[in-house]
Amino acid sequence: MDNKLGYELGNWVVSQIQSPDRPTQTTFSLLDMEWDLLPEVFPPYTDPGPGLFASWVPYASDGRFLEMGCGAGVASVLAAQRGSKHVVALDINPAAAENTLRNAARHGVSDRITALTSDLFDALEPAEPFDLVFWNTPFIEAPENRPYAGQMERAVFDPGYEMVHRFFRDVVPHLAADGRVYLGTSEAMGNKEKMLRAAAEAGFAGHRYRSESVELPAAEFGDSPVVAAHTNERGIVDMDFTMYEFQRS
Repeated sequence: MDNKLGYELGNWVVSQIQSPDRPTQTTFSLLDMEWDLLPEVFPPYTDPGPGLFASWVPYASDGRFLEMGCGAGVASVLAAQRGSKHVVALDINPAAAENTLRNAARHGVSDRITALTSDLFDALEPAEPFDLVFWNTPFIEAPENRPYAGQMERAVFDPGYEMVHRFFRDVVPHLAADGRVYLGTSEAMGNKEKMLRAAAEAGFAGHRYRSESVELPAAEFGDSPVVAAHTNERGIVDMDFTMYEFQRS
């Protein structure tokens, strides 16, 4: 595990989400829209990443779109609204698949969205192709032997970046000839080198598609020495949310 800051912040996020003092929300606002949220699903309003990534995806009209790790289904709903003719949402968390279907109904696009419980691509037909695959990755690298303490952590941690490796290996038969992959990550909190290495080993070339810097007040994270080591003179930890585009090389 190379990124100690990312791991520290990932654990902090999980502790906040799972805190018994956190108010229970059944709906939330994002991208000027209202969304349903089930209690077992990662809340996409906790940081700017989910909203930024979903808004950056270059949805293609009449295309076939796959959202990996769909959570509440924000990107899938946007894809359907923007003209994708076939949208599939996958998540290993059964509650996320149900949550996506609820939001598809809420926004009137149920006829174009299929949501399935799936460990990566396992629920798909062996060679079902898509023009665009998007994944807001669980970009916090955890130790390889770290077990998941519930479904919520699967949206945050990737022990040893094993999921990223499996993703690039297994996406190949599900990508159209000129298809593209878009991954949401953070260069400050994730492991860019391992992600790009996994992509290259599977025959993909990638580049930074879009990025936005975010300033986080260090005081929010308590007295962590790891956070303190990355805090500037203004008491700020500089962060980013970055999307990469990949194509077969």
